[in-house]
Amino acid sequence: MKIVKEGDKRQVVCANCGLTQATYLLRDIDFSDQSGTVKNVLAAVCDSCNEIASIPKQSTAKVKAEYNKIKTPVDIRLPAHFLDILTLAGQKIDPTLTDSFNKPLVLYYLHALSSGRYPSKDLNDLLHSDLAKAKASKRFSFKLNDNSLSEIKILIDSQGLKNNTEVFKSVILKINEDIVQQRNPKHLPELQNFAAAFA
Repeated sequence: MKIVKEGDKRQVVCANCGLTQATYLLRDIDFSDQSGTVKNVLAAVCDSCNEIASIPKQSTAKVKAEYNKIKTPVDIRLPAHFLDILTLAGQKIDPTLTDSFNKPLVLYYLHALSSGRYPSKDLNDLLHSDLAKAKASKRFSFKLNDNSLSEIKILIDSQGLKNNTEVFKSVILKINEDIVQQRNPKHLPELQNFAAAFA
């Protein structure tokens, strides 16, 4: 990949002016779906009309990363002891972790289960366990990017789950089965490495 720098010139095809010269300058770039803007990105700006003619490959990574930060709010209701399960799991992984690790742990497990890294069979069966049968009195909220939403859909489709609530309930029950109830959790070293960023 050729790296360009601010002030470099190149020939481009501008949507307004046709074949013309452009200068690489810092510009704010709007997403095509109008969902947001990336600030101060290097872009080829037409010397004639001053509009963005193209974006170099080195800038597309930043644009993509910013786009992936756009998140959809997801709210579910859980029995109170589900949050206790997450706290106990966090403490087993690293005693210095606080409740702020609960959501990253759930999302980590969501990814591991939907990608096949951890076995996901029988998730639906966990929803029929005694632990699953309780009043959902606690609110659990996430802001999820498109990747996490896709992972939820994978589990819904592959495990016969009905909705987001069933996905997150089954994931938390799986965390209980894999971590809280095990003397020596199978994935503990991997989870400790992940948790190091939050300790």
